Amino acid sequence: MTSTEMIDYFKLFSVRLEYSKALLKLSFQQQDLINQDDYSGLLDVLGKKQRLLGQLDQYKKQLPALWEKWKSDRDQLPEEKRESCERILSESEAVLAKLLENEDTSTQCMVDRRDRTKQQIQSLNQGEKVGEAYRDSLAPVTHRHLNIDQ
Repeated sequence: MTSTEMIDYFKLFSVRLEYSKALLKLSFQQQDLINQDDYSGLLDVLGKKQRLLGQLDQYKKQLPALWEKWKSDRDQLPEEKRESCERILSESEAVLAKLLENEDTSTQCMVDRRDRTKQQIQSLNQGEKVGEAYRDSLAPVTHRHLNIDQ
């Protein structure tokens, strides 16, 4: 049995594609939850994504030299198998590109929300300081007095 027969590239690449699709689905859920300000739901989705990434990492560790092996074996595969594998790899790359784009959008959305919140807090702090500065001057005359015993 040759090394090409031992590795079922189609199956391996199909599993990778399924992980990529699952991550993309979770990424879209993540974006929806961010837009809804549902942070407890967001934490659940992030946990699911983390578990998927952990599983994918374990899968990768089982065959650490897969890509190098694929490069050397692909020309030895029957044309139909090679084309099927390359089609799945191409689809995986497209899914991963969408995933990356959506993750960038989610990240930017969270950064924008953080910056807006920071500005609102700063505005509230400034308003509070202004209120404290003018509190005595706006108080009725009857509430102002000089305590000479202090």
